[in-house]
Amino acid sequence: MKDINLFFLVSSIVREKSGRHCSRLVPLLCLTILFLTVCPLNGQTNNGIGAYLENDKIYLELDKSIIGKPILFVRHHMNQLHVKWSQIGNQVVLSQQMVTSVMGELIPIDGDYTIEERVLGKFPLITEKSKGNQLVINATDLLLNLEIRWFRFYSQETILRDLSFVKSVEFMDGETIIRTSQTLTEDSPRSISVDYSFYTLPEPMRGRLFDHRMGYMLDVNWSNRRNGNYKATIARWRLEKKYPEQKLSEAIKPIIFYFDPAIPDKWKRYLRAGIMEWSPAFEAAGFKNAIEVKELPDSISSENSVNYSLIRWANYSGIRSAEMESGSSVRLVTDHRSGEILKADILISSSLQSLSDEYLVRCAPLDLRTLNYPFSDDLVGDLIQSVTAHEAGHAFGIMDANFGEYGYPVDKMGDVDWLREMGHTPSVMTYARHNYIAQPEDHVPPSLLVQKVGPMDIHHIKWGYTMLLSAKHLYDELPFLDAMIREKDSIAWFRFNSDNYGKIGPGNTNEVVDNNDPVRSTELGLKNIKKVLELLPALNRDKRDDDLLDRLYDKTLELWFDEMKHVTSLIGGVTIYNKAGFQKGDVFEPTPIDEQKRALKFLIENAFIVPDWLSSPSFENRLSYSTGSDILMIHQINLLSDVLNVQRMRRLEFMEKRPEYRNFIAPLLAELQAGLFHELHEKETQISKRRQELQLEYITLLINHLKSETNYDNIKVLQLGRSTSQSLKSAYAENLRDLAKQIQSALKKIEGGNNKEHLKICLMKIDPDL
Repeated sequence: MKDINLFFLVSSIVREKSGRHCSRLVPLLCLTILFLTVCPLNGQTNNGIGAYLENDKIYLELDKSIIGKPILFVRHHMNQLHVKWSQIGNQVVLSQQMVTSVMGELIPIDGDYTIEERVLGKFPLITEKSKGNQLVINATDLLLNLEIRWFRFYSQETILRDLSFVKSVEFMDGETIIRTSQTLTEDSPRSISVDYSFYTLPEPMRGRLFDHRMGYMLDVNWSNRRNGNYKATIARWRLEKKYPEQKLSEAIKPIIFYFDPAIPDKWKRYLRAGIMEWSPAFEAAGFKNAIEVKELPDSISSENSVNYSLIRWANYSGIRSAEMESGSSVRLVTDHRSGEILKADILISSSLQSLSDEYLVRCAPLDLRTLNYPFSDDLVGDLIQSVTAHEAGHAFGIMDANFGEYGYPVDKMGDVDWLREMGHTPSVMTYARHNYIAQPEDHVPPSLLVQKVGPMDIHHIKWGYTMLLSAKHLYDELPFLDAMIREKDSIAWFRFNSDNYGKIGPGNTNEVVDNNDPVRSTELGLKNIKKVLELLPALNRDKRDDDLLDRLYDKTLELWFDEMKHVTSLIGGVTIYNKAGFQKGDVFEPTPIDEQKRALKFLIENAFIVPDWLSSPSFENRLSYSTGSDILMIHQINLLSDVLNVQRMRRLEFMEKRPEYRNFIAPLLAELQAGLFHELHEKETQISKRRQELQLEYITLLINHLKSETNYDNIKVLQLGRSTSQSLKSAYAENLRDLAKQIQSALKKIEGGNNKEHLKICLMKIDPDL
């Protein structure tokens, strides 16, 4: 629009000054100016960095006015570095600098305060090309090498220079873009497109201080996940009201996403809907029409640029051997000084098959549309919308983590009114996936089964984006921000915690619909898993082979495993309530004893003893010919190992400091052992092959813990937490001695056969001398 205005302005001036006789010059002059404005010539720049190709080399023209000024050097879909150009005699140097944040402190390179500066390239000045204020250098080596350390743990690859080249140069608002093709070699060569930008940084916006009670990424990419309350700003867009005095105002500059032209038209409305799910959240923060989704103008390339945020169709559907690929993501470009998000590309990479399979094994008994596979476009579209809504949360600065889902009441998971208002999980940023807990008799509409933006997401956007006009400085915002947190965090589902602590409790589990009763939740989930397995043969009936049947059975077993891990999280489990220093009460609260005992009993009866419908479904002989492919057995062994995990047992030790938990470990271990070897006390000792595997694995696990050694000469805290304590070793040894006595007693009543030999092996494993 500003280019058209310029056209008419020039036209008016020329007509006024030149009169009617020069009117024929007006169109030519105006078209020339318009061309120069909207169609940059080769080498033209509006950010002080020109560029052009000559004889397969890339030359940069640096205006002397940018020397010493901070700019952003971006490798798209990799990272960005804060850099500056320097002139030293006849040399031009590009170096990465520590960033001076809006808080007035220096942000070190890669988090290492000993690195004051990192030189990325040194270039001889080409004197015959440099004229006036222009410094010309050959930057080919800078852009066609992989020696630049783009992030903290960057692993360099080897580039084949003979097969790599600069493709083109483009210019956009404040941005010089250089596009290359690079051939890399690992085991075999592969060629990729690598795009770079030199981008003019805006004046830093006022940041918003990071708070560990909220789930925002930090200003610097290498430190996006943190448990501590770091002195930093959060990643967020520069969203400012047009009319600050209004409670609800349009933004001066809304957040705009553009469709990648590669996106099939039929999916665009679902992608748009996923992003627009966040509109109520921004309205809660005071912004109307804060986010927009548009078609990319024909005049703009869909290639990488800091100026345009794209929804990219990186989908693997239709590519042979990639049908099950998943893992959509977001690529951010941020100003580390303030945390301002300058660009966010949403990459929809999850294949339609992977999305469909995940939904089917969870919701087939609840959604009749799943009985036709492949799914209809409207069902696939709903799944694409859900993924897009999750990724949009990242694009707005929110991380993956746990967002209070453990506080949701399990009895509301089939309540239509609750689900319509609150959803089955408080945040679309959790990995709760879809609602598999509701039962067919609950008559939950399929639209309420899919994960959507929830109340915790609205809370986060309100906290991160509300303009606090009465605060003159970012530190002045603290009382208002703290009040927003305190207003909500008395309710369990408004509490954020990062899963960096490890899977220490039910509030840190993923892939399950987390709620306040994991055992009951899993009981309901098992009912639907049984129904899913009953549906699979019919779904596969018209297929050319049994690939669908095989794949969905494995996915169902995976869901079963995740649900059992959810129950396991209660044993030695801890809930987290992050607090400021002035808030009273504990941060970590152990799971009540009765809940831990209930969880162990459930596992003994449902994970270490499994029904035939799960282990030997009706279609078993269509998929298997050997016990060597028993995935369920692997899951069971992993669950047993998880129950006896060192970190879990260390948490139980810590709990024993409390009077009510004193001497809790010994009876818990005794109950586990009794459940695993209950056959020893039956009138006729009959031990199935599956149970024999578990029993021997249990003995092996305890012996391995007993044999583990801890070197205290040079041990770190992290290593200590992964070492079996002497107290635990004593408990394990006592259990094994008791078990040996029980096995010896049982052997006296068994005349012979497989069961007797199995128990002899167990006895030899415990003590070879017995």
